[in-house]
Amino acid sequence: MWIEELAKKLDRKKADITFDPHLFDRQEYRNLDLDKIEETARSGKIFEEKCEEPNKLCFTRYFGKENVTYTIIARYHQNFIEVKTAWPKKGK
Repeated sequence: MWIEELAKKLDRKKADITFDPHLFDRQEYRNLDLDKIEETARSGKIFEEKCEEPNKLCFTRYFGKENVTYTIIARYHQNFIEVKTAWPKKGK
């Protein structure tokens, strides 16, 4: 499947992560935490329903202590990951 091939090309645990300006526009409105967004990009589960070829992936990660789930949309580039948008949700 194309998602696994894309994931093999770039190690998301070590890759540079950049943020789209759109994300900063929404940061205060959505009360976003950039550290949680980066952690979601590095270790979140792939949410296949929102992924699109050739390089758009969606990740989700639940943070139990804060009881919040972050969902992010990211684009894989040749040597970095660009987070396009993110949103938090209360609970799982």
